[in-house]
Amino acid sequence: MECPKVVKRGRNFRLLTEEEQPELLDFLGKHLPLSLKFHQTLLTYMKDKVWEFYFYVPNEWPNVQICLHFPGMTLSPHGLVYESVGVFCPNDQLEQLYLLRDEDVLIDWSRPLYINFVHINIANKLVEFYKNTGNVDMVIVDVWACEDPLLLDQNEESEEESDPDVQVLPLKAEHAEGIYELYPANDIESHEVFLRLIKTLPAGGVFCKESLAAWMVQSYYGAMFSMQTKPEYRRKGYGTKLARYLTKRVAERGYNPFVVIRPENEASQSLYKKLGFRKLFQTVRMIFTPLSWQETENEASNILRENLENAVRQLNVEQRVIAALRGDEDNSVASTEVQEAEGEETIREGGSDSNEEAEVVVEEPEDESYARDEEILEPIEEQEERIEVTEEKEGENEKQKDVVVVEDTEGASNVDDSNEGDGGTDVANNDD
Repeated sequence: MECPKVVKRGRNFRLLTEEEQPELLDFLGKHLPLSLKFHQTLLTYMKDKVWEFYFYVPNEWPNVQICLHFPGMTLSPHGLVYESVGVFCPNDQLEQLYLLRDEDVLIDWSRPLYINFVHINIANKLVEFYKNTGNVDMVIVDVWACEDPLLLDQNEESEEESDPDVQVLPLKAEHAEGIYELYPANDIESHEVFLRLIKTLPAGGVFCKESLAAWMVQSYYGAMFSMQTKPEYRRKGYGTKLARYLTKRVAERGYNPFVVIRPENEASQSLYKKLGFRKLFQTVRMIFTPLSWQETENEASNILRENLENAVRQLNVEQRVIAALRGDEDNSVASTEVQEAEGEETIREGGSDSNEEAEVVVEEPEDESYARDEEILEPIEEQEERIEVTEEKEGENEKQKDVVVVEDTEGASNVDDSNEGDGGTDVANNDD
């Protein structure tokens, strides 16, 4: 079943009250570093509340030690609170995960379930419980944490020859949109969360002559992530400079600095080793998809596509009418009438032969007033494809075919995103 509102009690779990949250934080603190992700998620929520989360414990808590938080990430395909989840339990109590498997009030197991960064031992146990039920997609990464942030100053390289035009400064809200667009995993994190992170938590950028060259932010689950450097600024040491800056800021705010790195990303590992980070354990991002889900998903996709095409068709009719009217005005041609016939809009041009079939191709005028109309319509045209809409209209004595072509005019970003495939959670490259 779907849970559109917050549910206070499921079959096996109950919603934790605000007064009980410090008790859960103490429990998680006793299980550091294995509980690091969940611990920092709760700590960030209690201190800064960047995003709305709901924390659950078993009905037998604290005798049964497993905890959940919903949602598990800030953006899921259908926007449901209980569509994604975060999970922690101690390694010696993994059998307690059957409570999650049997939870059918908070979780609808007939739909895909998204689990964001759980300890690999928890992930393996959940896969065992889920076998023969559906498919499991997994991305395995390493958690690296800074052992002693105070040592950063001792390891800091000499700044005697530093470029005065290069500065590391806090990011501002105006940078959120550009950072989000280049974030490789922006399908699971919303634009709004980047804006909140920059406003609330440590976030730094390397500025070269006041131009943003590299950036990194602290996440709502505690990790330092989304480090990216524009191609023209790479191999200048900006990555190390930025990581050192943000590690200090995160520690000063009372959080544990850590990053998530793919095992094959040796450049990132080398960078963080120099800053005193060490590998702790592996964590997993997972998607559980039931075997019966594919057909339902296709139906939903077809409905979405049909609605989109209908919206484009309607807007193109309006756009064509505006363009035709303005074209007639500019060229002083015979007067044009726009009439409605049986619920459809028909463009009749004076002097046309009603027995002939004419093909009218409306091209984009170069005048500024039309450009303004196009800007209003632009959001519906954000498709990386050409959409050709053909409409046939019949009048009483006339048949006319209009062909309208709408092209996506937005060019691809020229920034090379070398974080792609890493979930956007580690360093783009070694900038030493």
